[in-house]
Amino acid sequence: MRRWFQQLPNYVQAAIFSTIAAVMAAGFSVTVRLATEDMPPLEVVFFRNLFGFLLILPVSLRAGFSSLHTTRWRTFFLRAILSMGAMTFWFSSLAYLPLAEATTLNFTVPLFGTVLAVVILKEQIRHHRLLALIAGFAGVAIIIRPGSDTMQLASILPIAAALCMASAGMVIKSLARTDSSPNIVLYTMLLMTPMTLIPALFVWQTPSWNTILILLVGTFMANITQLCNTSAFRLYDYSFVIGFNYLRLPFVVIIALVMFGEIPEIWLLPGAGLIIGSAIYIARREAVLAREAKRFDREHSSPATDLDPPPRQRPAADTRPAAASALQDDDQNTRK
Repeated sequence: MRRWFQQLPNYVQAAIFSTIAAVMAAGFSVTVRLATEDMPPLEVVFFRNLFGFLLILPVSLRAGFSSLHTTRWRTFFLRAILSMGAMTFWFSSLAYLPLAEATTLNFTVPLFGTVLAVVILKEQIRHHRLLALIAGFAGVAIIIRPGSDTMQLASILPIAAALCMASAGMVIKSLARTDSSPNIVLYTMLLMTPMTLIPALFVWQTPSWNTILILLVGTFMANITQLCNTSAFRLYDYSFVIGFNYLRLPFVVIIALVMFGEIPEIWLLPGAGLIIGSAIYIARREAVLAREAKRFDREHSSPATDLDPPPRQRPAADTRPAAASALQDDDQNTRK
């Protein structure tokens, strides 16, 4: 079976891995919904990090204690804060919103990633991706319909989670230059476990063994999702693989309908179409720009870069925003 799978074309293997990841991600969302029926979302966040830390620790220790060394604790702490916000907002949205709506609004992560690249890294975008951004956020407006009687304040939760996820993604790219993937996950959860315990204690409800089992299954699904996505990205182009991420939505719709009787609103269809379409376009546009950048023998340094020639000289004064400056200074300290 393994030999047969390895003989398949790379794009087929990547598609299979990506589809499994989408199924696991949908299943993880369901486990969070079930767990929040028995305990507050803040407590679920704590147990997710605790179990995640215990599962990733043996993987990191296999390479020996010397591999655990890092000098970038400030950056890890920043990543932990952003990930804590993302997880808190995301789990809360799964508890208070229909699963399909929460999932769709969370697909705005690539849109916020592009916006942050412009605001923090001072990168330029041109009209193609600008129109995609406008279309994507128009899809958000269609789903939440601000000003209408049906608008829920809880609809802000998955959008806030997407903003935190996009911000954490920028920090992860910086950490990936010096630290391994298992160590990035390990240290993030090592910091997040005590950080998330503090707010959880204020709303603590002793969980049942059934809920503990559900959280363990959810943590396993989340780890499988990460492994499958990593394998898919290693096998084939990012712009091809990322499209399969949105298969999570139909899986979530089916599961939510069967298990919770949730029927998506009619507005979800056009809104999801705009959000997913714009996100896929941005991903494909970035892939084209990356190839063009290599052709011009220039580094592609971000999730959103247009083909402007690099400056010949650095500016005399450091005009970078504080967040971007801190990440680059941390990188320089590591290399010394």
